[in-house]
Amino acid sequence: MSVLNLTKRLVLFFLLMFWLLPVFAQNNFVFRGKVTYTNKPMNKADVLVYENGALINYLQTNSYGSFNLSLETQKKYLLEFKSATFPAQKVIISTFINDKKKKNLNPDRVTIRFPLKENAENTKKSNQNIYSFSLNDNGFFNEEKVIVKKEDTSVKDEKLDLTNEIIQKKDKIVKLDSLVEDKKDEITKIIQDLPDEDAKNADAKLQTVYAKMDSILLIAEKKGNLMLQSADLKRKEIIANAYISTPKISTIDVKKEIEKPTKDELNNIGVNDKEFYERKDIKAYQKTIANLEKSKLNSKKDSVKYLDYLVKMKEEMLKSANLKLELDKLNARTHEDRIELENRQLMISQIEQEIQNAKNKIELQQAEIKNKNLMLLFAITGLLFFVILFVVVYQNYRLKKRTNERLEQQNQEIALKNKKIIDSITYAKTIQQAILPLKSTLDKYFETFVIFQPKDIVSGDFYWFTHFEDTNTSVVAVVDCTGHGVPGAFMSMIGNRLLVEVVNESKITEPKEILEKLDAGLRQALMQDETLNNDGMDMCVCTIHNRGNSTFNVEFAGAKRPLFYAHDNEVQFIKGTVRGIGGRARLRRKGIKPFVSHNLELKKGDMLYLTTDGFLDLQSPERKKFGRKNFIDLLNSGKDKSMEDQRYKIVNALDIHRGNELQIDDITIMGIKL
Repeated sequence: MSVLNLTKRLVLFFLLMFWLLPVFAQNNFVFRGKVTYTNKPMNKADVLVYENGALINYLQTNSYGSFNLSLETQKKYLLEFKSATFPAQKVIISTFINDKKKKNLNPDRVTIRFPLKENAENTKKSNQNIYSFSLNDNGFFNEEKVIVKKEDTSVKDEKLDLTNEIIQKKDKIVKLDSLVEDKKDEITKIIQDLPDEDAKNADAKLQTVYAKMDSILLIAEKKGNLMLQSADLKRKEIIANAYISTPKISTIDVKKEIEKPTKDELNNIGVNDKEFYERKDIKAYQKTIANLEKSKLNSKKDSVKYLDYLVKMKEEMLKSANLKLELDKLNARTHEDRIELENRQLMISQIEQEIQNAKNKIELQQAEIKNKNLMLLFAITGLLFFVILFVVVYQNYRLKKRTNERLEQQNQEIALKNKKIIDSITYAKTIQQAILPLKSTLDKYFETFVIFQPKDIVSGDFYWFTHFEDTNTSVVAVVDCTGHGVPGAFMSMIGNRLLVEVVNESKITEPKEILEKLDAGLRQALMQDETLNNDGMDMCVCTIHNRGNSTFNVEFAGAKRPLFYAHDNEVQFIKGTVRGIGGRARLRRKGIKPFVSHNLELKKGDMLYLTTDGFLDLQSPERKKFGRKNFIDLLNSGKDKSMEDQRYKIVNALDIHRGNELQIDDITIMGIKL
């Protein structure tokens, strides 16, 4: 019952924890990092963790340079690595995410590789270079590289290497442009000195060359400006991310990441907007996008689907734009045409980059959705498992509870019946005690003691006594009936009644005749000649004739029981006939031994001891019987003592020999002092 209760409580506890764990989950997550220096692990390095300039944690990397650090979202941390083998290094960790309610983040292990590639201005101060990692909503860390002042770890507001290189290129272009203008002036002066016709031809060719040069310079300048703008934006983004107050990285906002193609955008890249929007596939995309916009993009799945259809529209737009661009390149004749085509090419490249960025974000969102679906599947599977387990355990609990209730009811019924049976048997004991001779009756004629110890409440042993006043003759018997308990008690009642009939009513006092009559009467009472009943009795019978001159004549006959007597200061015994009272007819076909009577001439003070086999067969804890020899020695040691002392001595010997063993048979001993 206790095991069932424990199992039930465990199942309920796990179910409760399963439901409450997401509620009580903290915004904590484990930042798993590995730090290397020149591709060697920074093993056993001290890791100092700062937040807002205060040291909040300290740990060490293991022998592989790995470490695990518990961080919270919406925080900024500075990690400093110190080792006797490697230079001190620093890294900035930003855990700002847009979804503040997001739980159970499990980012992949981040490898921090030192030293950073430095520009020429920072070669002598390598510790000014610092990593920056920013956590996004998808659970990934974005890696950045920034330059930080050694004194206050703030970021230098200067151009990056790429920006500086572009500026140098731009300066070269300006110088070349100035040089070209100078050369133009020189060529103009030379042409003025030529004849008119030659001057016109030279001027026409020169204008063609100038147009080509202007076209090349214009394209180069636009490319340079575009690269400069991109580099400047990248510089500002890196610098912003490098500060301790790194801004949060927002999740996908599809309306900001990519827009639907507009008429101006289509026209700028050479696509006819009317023809484009009349296409069946574009109309299908527009219809799907409109339906998604009506749903207000409530779920992340709808947002990803919306973004995916926008990307498909943009891709179709690019296909048309590229096809148109190739056709226009074949038909381009003038310098202005080529410049326009170059501009269109740049715009197409920008759109391609925009589409690629959108695709990357779609992949990230799809991976996150897949992970969430997988987690949901695991959660549902786990919940289903716990529900099934709970149902099975609960069903078993109810079944066992019903079984235990039924058993308890049956036990109560059995206990009630058992009590009734015990009460009935206890009352039967009073009836059995009533047929036994009273101690006061025995003491009128002899000094006696009786040891009567049933194995159960009622006994299969009994003792019997009668006295004839006219002849001053007494008949005494100790009887051991088949079995013990209730069956033996029934046999004792039959045996007692047969003795009354044979001795008291029929006046038969010779022991062997008494045994013969009892044998015949028992076989008749139990119909043993017609049935398979084999119950019987073992007994010893003594007829004591008091001659009145302190002498006694004792006649003895036994059915498998001996007589012990004390005479001339010595205890002796006489064996009984090896034949019981009663038994089946088939056991009698080999011939029946007649019962034999033995005569003893005893005097006053001699002792008679009549017993059943219960005491002599009593086993010790070592499984040894008490035995006849030990019994005779016991009688010899106490034959001269009072009857009460003899009784006490025998009972004490019985208890000592038995020890903690159970009594296996009824015990009856009667001692008579002549």
